[in-house]
Amino acid sequence: MIICMKTVGIIAEFNPFHNGHKYLFEQARIKTGADHVVVVMSGSFVQRGEPAVTCRTDRALAALKCGADLVLELPVSYATASAEAFAYGGISILNSLGAVDHVCFGTESDDVDGFREIALTLVNPTPEYDSMLRQGLKSGLSYPAARAAALPEHASLLDGSNNVLAIEYIKAMIRLDSRMDPVAIPRIGMNYNDEAISEHASAAGIRAAISQNLDSPDSLRDVLGVCVPADCHESLMNSIGRTCPVTLSDMLPYLDHAMLTMNVDQISRLQDLNPDLADRMTNAYYGSCGNDAADYLKSMRTKELTYSRLSRAMLHVMLNLRDLTRDDEGILLPCPYARILGFKKEARALMHELKSRSSIPLISKPADSGRNLTDERSLELFEATIRADRLYDAMITRKFGFRPADTMRVSPIIT
Repeated sequence: MIICMKTVGIIAEFNPFHNGHKYLFEQARIKTGADHVVVVMSGSFVQRGEPAVTCRTDRALAALKCGADLVLELPVSYATASAEAFAYGGISILNSLGAVDHVCFGTESDDVDGFREIALTLVNPTPEYDSMLRQGLKSGLSYPAARAAALPEHASLLDGSNNVLAIEYIKAMIRLDSRMDPVAIPRIGMNYNDEAISEHASAAGIRAAISQNLDSPDSLRDVLGVCVPADCHESLMNSIGRTCPVTLSDMLPYLDHAMLTMNVDQISRLQDLNPDLADRMTNAYYGSCGNDAADYLKSMRTKELTYSRLSRAMLHVMLNLRDLTRDDEGILLPCPYARILGFKKEARALMHELKSRSSIPLISKPADSGRNLTDERSLELFEATIRADRLYDAMITRKFGFRPADTMRVSPIIT
């Protein structure tokens, strides 16, 4: 007997998981008629180059409690890359599973056709687009502004971080010749960087609320009760002061070893770095950066060097991480494996289908990675992600005095 299942994929950070994410799950099932939701989630560090506010295990568990059937980890080199590489890594995993029919993402607009037209132009730029883009850059516009000026009929769709990421997802699908269908779900509530607290507060607002109310547990409980699903509210509260929050300020002590053991030339070869930036980072580190990571990053910021780019570069120095998302020619490479962070017992039929159809290894036991990952790049990417997890866990230990179980010995969550 053949069982026909529909599966929808979602790429996310869940930093932390909130009502908007649960809404995305619900709408994804409604709009696609999917039986299962597969999530590709950033691990210990997020795209801005900062540590996730709560650990990967807690975030995966929250997703499983609130609608996901399977949570896979996006390896660190993709998770902490530019929007283009972040999206390509996540889409490549979902595409390689061989059983995902749709990809859903939150956006400021539901104009998928418009997103697709933009993506097609960016993947195969016309001479007219190239000319207008060069003119914009020559006139002093930033790249995003010049791109919008070169696509005037779609300029409104290039406004907003979620829209930009949606375009990158569709670009990745085009490049991979994927059969998966993109589905845009307009976000509700606060904007991405809005810190106001409401039922649909942003992740940035929730992170700010956690930091501001650490000394007032009752107030924090009430605040989180407004914007976090009831299914994961208590577990989030229990993690605060034990493994959460981990923030940018917890990173700087771990930069010391890297800066003392690598020279400028070695640093310049790492992901998101070049000789000029390596020199800039070294001078700032031995200058007057103080003991605050945010001040260190701000001391290097320029019009061309964004805070996120610098934060990612700092993390990559800590991890001694070269760019594993691209080949030597700069061409994006698909993610070569998928690590399972957790799944539901009820999704065993899905798990069976994925194991028979996936074109990449599914890693459930990290200790088996050496047997399942046979090429050099796969192993290097896996080992880099393990290093990132161990760095994150070291931050928890230093800050809270609690030592998490080693990531190489952690089995997937089964709910």
